[in-house]
Formats: sequence, structure tokens, C-alpha cells
Amino acid sequence: MDRQQFEKLGEELRMMGHKRRQLAEQIFQEVNEGDNTTSKELYQELSQVSDQAIHIMMR
Repeated sequence: MDRQQFEKLGEELRMMGHKRRQLAEQIFQEVNEGDNTTSKELYQELSQVSDQAIHIMMR
């Protein structure tokens, strides 16, 4: 794997990390507001983003 590929993977991981942080904050907010349905949906999205990040790291 060359440097350019590593940089691309790094950028993808940074974007996913940012998305994970946003989702975690949204989940916290929804739970505080008592919206369990939305918080569960956001948690599922967070789980998918985490899985994608793991897949990238395994490359």
C-alpha cells in the first residue's frame, strides 16, 4: 500500500470519527429529551459507522 492510499484511508477514518462523535452527541441529546425511538435509530447508525471504520482499519 502506498502513501496516497494510507492518506486516503486516514481521511476516511477522520471523517468517520467526526460522524461518530456527532451521532454520540445526538444520542445523548435524544435520551435526555426522552425520545427513545430516535435515540435507537441514531445508535444503529453509530454502530454502522463503527463497523465501516473497523473495515477500513482492517484494509
